[in-house]
Amino acid sequence: MSDVPKFASFRPKPKALEASSKAPETREKTLQSDRPPKDNALRTKSTKERTSKTAPSKRKRSPTPEREHARSYFVDRKGDPANLKYGSLDQRRVPQYRRYGGGYVLGIAGDRKIDRDLTTEKAMVLTPLTSSRRRERVLTSKHAFKDDSRPTRFVKVKVDSEANQGDALDYMSLTGTKKRKISVSSRLPASRTEAEYRSTEHQSDSEAPSDPDAEYESSPDENGIHPEIIKKNSDLTQKTRQDPTNIQVWLDLADHQEAMMSLGRTDPSTRLSVSDLRHLSDIKISIYEEGLMKAGSSHESQLQLQTLLMTEAAKYWARDKLAKKWEEMMGQYSYSAELWTKYLDFVQTSFVSFKYEYCRKAYNKCLKILQSSKTIVALEDLLYIIIRVTSMIQQAGYQELSMAIWQALLEFHLMQPRSVSDDESRLSQFEEFWESEVARIGENNALGWRNSDIYGDPYVSNLRYTKSSAPNFETFATQEAESIEKLKYAGRTTDDVGEDDPFHTILYSDIEDYLPCLPCDTPPVLLVNAFLCFCQLPPLPRVRSDLQARWLDPFLQRSSLHASKTPNEDATPFSQNLDRFRDCSVSSCQPSVDLLLDQGACKVFETFEHTDAAFIQRALKLLATDTGSDEALGEYLLAFELKYFPSEVLKTAKRLLRARPTSFRLYNAYGLVESTLGNSKRADEVFRIALSMNKASTQFTAPGSLQLFHSWVWEALDREGKSVALWRLISPQGVLEESSTAKNQQPDQSALLRARTMFTDMKDGSLLSRDYESAVLHASLLALLTYLSSKANPTPALAIHDDLSNWFAARELSRSSTAELHAQSIARLVAYHAMTTPIIKPSFLRTVLEPLLALFPSNTILLSLYASNEARFPIDDRVRSIMRNESLGWSKQSSIAAWFFAINFEMRRSEVSGSTGHSVRATFKRAEEDIGAYCPGLWKSHVIFELEQVGKEKRRLMGRPRRDGKKSKREVLVEEVEKRVKDTFFQGLTHLPWCKDYMMLAFTHLRGFLTDEELRKMYHVLVEKELRVYVELEESEA
Repeated sequence: MSDVPKFASFRPKPKALEASSKAPETREKTLQSDRPPKDNALRTKSTKERTSKTAPSKRKRSPTPEREHARSYFVDRKGDPANLKYGSLDQRRVPQYRRYGGGYVLGIAGDRKIDRDLTTEKAMVLTPLTSSRRRERVLTSKHAFKDDSRPTRFVKVKVDSEANQGDALDYMSLTGTKKRKISVSSRLPASRTEAEYRSTEHQSDSEAPSDPDAEYESSPDENGIHPEIIKKNSDLTQKTRQDPTNIQVWLDLADHQEAMMSLGRTDPSTRLSVSDLRHLSDIKISIYEEGLMKAGSSHESQLQLQTLLMTEAAKYWARDKLAKKWEEMMGQYSYSAELWTKYLDFVQTSFVSFKYEYCRKAYNKCLKILQSSKTIVALEDLLYIIIRVTSMIQQAGYQELSMAIWQALLEFHLMQPRSVSDDESRLSQFEEFWESEVARIGENNALGWRNSDIYGDPYVSNLRYTKSSAPNFETFATQEAESIEKLKYAGRTTDDVGEDDPFHTILYSDIEDYLPCLPCDTPPVLLVNAFLCFCQLPPLPRVRSDLQARWLDPFLQRSSLHASKTPNEDATPFSQNLDRFRDCSVSSCQPSVDLLLDQGACKVFETFEHTDAAFIQRALKLLATDTGSDEALGEYLLAFELKYFPSEVLKTAKRLLRARPTSFRLYNAYGLVESTLGNSKRADEVFRIALSMNKASTQFTAPGSLQLFHSWVWEALDREGKSVALWRLISPQGVLEESSTAKNQQPDQSALLRARTMFTDMKDGSLLSRDYESAVLHASLLALLTYLSSKANPTPALAIHDDLSNWFAARELSRSSTAELHAQSIARLVAYHAMTTPIIKPSFLRTVLEPLLALFPSNTILLSLYASNEARFPIDDRVRSIMRNESLGWSKQSSIAAWFFAINFEMRRSEVSGSTGHSVRATFKRAEEDIGAYCPGLWKSHVIFELEQVGKEKRRLMGRPRRDGKKSKREVLVEEVEKRVKDTFFQGLTHLPWCKDYMMLAFTHLRGFLTDEELRKMYHVLVEKELRVYVELEESEA
């Protein structure tokens, strides 16, 4: 029997369909063949036993979806012939991938799941895992009333030639069912439009139309801003290829990359992260480098591109590469003040390579090159560099030298003898004046260079100070603070104080390099403005120049945020909120006499730490009493003394008026001083006398008379009431009928019409003569007249302001300094209306202020008024929204004043309103990642804030310790907060290598947080960076 052949091998092979139907069994056999034989035998035996037990039951189980799903996976070694026939896999037989766990994500903690309701095509939302036993109720659920994330889609109506025929057709066109021919190219994987079976991009049933003849309209996101952004980017790229010499096209392409970075974001208005900003800088660098190669050889175009390139390179390149590039750039473009400024920023902020002497020499080299440059350098740029170098010298601890430089500049340019003609004789005579060591400007009994006797007795200070070494860090901090307070100004060779300190006595050779940096015809008001900027004081009123924009330079902001003051309990809630949000150390607004003298309107005068108020007072007095000085100096002197020396201000005002008895501007300042001090009757008398002096045939033609009349009207509005203010508006000569005002009678319509016509005609005349500030004052008076005569209805008054705003917009003056003054005038009117009206709609103020904030997003007057209005509705949080979208938007150039206001706003709000320590800290970090990275005042405020948080957490820690000896959660939290203080301080240290005041925080505020070893290292950092140290540590401590 064994020799009989078996013909089983000659059986015919199964067909392809049979092979596919038997595929699950083949897979099972294949899997079994892969196991060890012993296991297979045992499994076969057990399978037989189970089969024998269940043999009597002939009924088959109905296949479940899980079993059907498992059967769809099998091993097919031969392939499906239909793949060759149709060119691709049958998508219906390929199951979609599923996530394990029904919403879990691999790599994410197990307490998070995907929220199917909130997840969209572009973003996936993870929500905390909730137990199935405790499901949220529909009425109390947070997600119960959420809209479906999937947008509504509409069927697209086909409009073609057949559809246009309407009812003329006797048939309805259907989709063709004829099979298409399969070409060879369609069999290739690259030509297939369907997604492969390995892809998760299968079209879901909800996305595909149920009707095969229907087509969906594209979503709003597809036809919204994204296609426009992409199209604009391609158009700009094409323009750079067509016209590569057009520099503006390259600049537009680089600026457009910020919008390209917003593609794919759920909220395009959100700020870019640090990594995104670095990536954006890398993209811009490549664009600028390509533009430099193709834009031609124009020096202006090359310089503009190089400046922008170095600006972005500072954010992306390494320091070594950046330093080599800067050396190459400054040798090629040494005449550019803007490029020099960025180079000096690089030298001053490099923590590793910073040395005081090297940085000071870099500034001096810049001044010499710009002074001798053949190209014209703007005077404002020279003054700004002088402000920067003197501010750096002062912050490094050499305050005597910085103040001596400004004394020399003021004496040399403003107080020079009139007999001096040529430059050489000026320098030689000034050297004699300086070396004579007589009293200089700002010091006691100073007369100025032109009135001083160089052969007289030298100036002698009355300081008492003894220098000694410190045995420990506590003594070092105390003696160093005492030295900083006493040794502020340049010493003399005959002084006993600081005689062993080589930096205390300032010789002529120390300041001679700075004297010829400015031209001889420098306007005095510009030089005084630069000095006020150095002292961190507001600028002079009515002096418009490009230098005013430098006031908000982060390098110059040294004042830190201070604690809030106790509000006035008698004031209304709106007034209390307004005072609270105005109380900010850094402000941004257009200066005016009203703001300087009205201390409650805007905190323009804040405490300045490094300059004595008496020194400023003496310097301003010497300059204001000079016969050739501007009247703005007198106004500023009165405002300064009203803030710091109120007992002397009236005497100074009378002295100035005796010198200039016909000055309407000084009379206006004097009247405002009397009004601020509470002498309303005396102020009214001063205003009336001054107005009666105007004998011109046309009203308000004398300089300052219009401002005087404007202040008189507002003084009545603030102190005496609306009726008196209305009578003053129709009395430009200052003559009032006592009986009419006493009986609260209203003026007749003819008088109101004459006043309205006068203000309208004079406003139009001022606009024609381009006297825009007078036009703003006339519009303000006309609006007040309309407001008071219409029973305090603000709508017609605001319509007058809208007309002037439209006039500015039509001539592209909407963002000018005059337009900002006009915005402040509108804010003053609506603020008065809000404080005097019993009931006011918040939407009214919001509607008025939001367009103004869109034009001037950093104006703290507008911001504080807007925040005061929204303080009653903290849930909507509109202040944060407008700060994020307008003032601090990532696509706009932010301001350090806006960041200070945002931080102050977060600190002044309560936790009920949504502000916590975390929100304040987040605002600090955002500011430090933006324009405030090198702002000493911002970093100092951040460290002080973290110290306050430590105190709060320690007060919450009051209680008994745990019995098991372990730390409680509160104790762990306190340790984290203390560590955060150190981390913040050391992070700021790497950004401020020139700032001694910031480093001294380690020995004063952070002494309990740093170890002796860390304090010793901080002392060595002071010495290594060549900063000024008055007191030496003994060797045992150092």
